[in-house]
Amino acid sequence: MATRDERFKMPDGSVYIVRRPAVDSDGAFVEMEFVLPSGCVPPPPHVHPHQVEDYEVLQGRFDVVVDGRWRTLGPGESASVPVGALHTFKNRSGATVRVRNWHRPAMRFEEFIERTYRTLRAVGVTRKRDPRVALYLSRVMLDFGDTL
Repeated sequence: MATRDERFKMPDGSVYIVRRPAVDSDGAFVEMEFVLPSGCVPPPPHVHPHQVEDYEVLQGRFDVVVDGRWRTLGPGESASVPVGALHTFKNRSGATVRVRNWHRPAMRFEEFIERTYRTLRAVGVTRKRDPRVALYLSRVMLDFGDTL
């Protein structure tokens, strides 16, 4: 189980930092910070069948799509993804973006991030364009159907 301020660095240089683990809120939410370098690999479009996901931009410009509508957010701006809405995000700004992120309820989101990190590391994925990323990410996502 992830702990406060635990960091998960992905092969594309993205870092996912657990700011408040689910245990701190009795599972009501998990709060994370995403540090996303320019050109990082975005997550595939996905839905959370039982969670609301919120983003708040701390630094840089962040692109998010919710149900087909793209928005570019700057520092202090936020977006909310309702339960069941198809969404993803990306950083095409040319600079590093920092985003605060919440999943309500927490469910197993922090476990999903940790498992993704550990799986990619275990199989030796070290670069963002490794074709195995999609295969291993898909496998991890299948194990988290209640969350993703």
